[in-house]
Amino acid sequence: MKSASKPYKKEFMNPTTHEPVTLNSEEELSVLAELLDSERARLLVGIRHTFHREYRQELQRKLDVVESLIKRIGKGA
Repeated sequence: MKSASKPYKKEFMNPTTHEPVTLNSEEELSVLAELLDSERARLLVGIRHTFHREYRQELQRKLDVVESLIKRIGKGA
């Protein structure tokens, strides 16, 4: 259950404007974590099933970024 004593706020940098992106609720952070976990699973399948080395390397780079973001927001699978 959410604590009513302190408001929830978490900031991230917007890569386009280099300004912080503020998540205003636990629900927003949870949705972001779910999306990142889903993308991580999709990338792992792609890496496992591709035969092209360059494409696999590109997927691995994206996976590294997604896993880094998961660690930064503190909600991993």
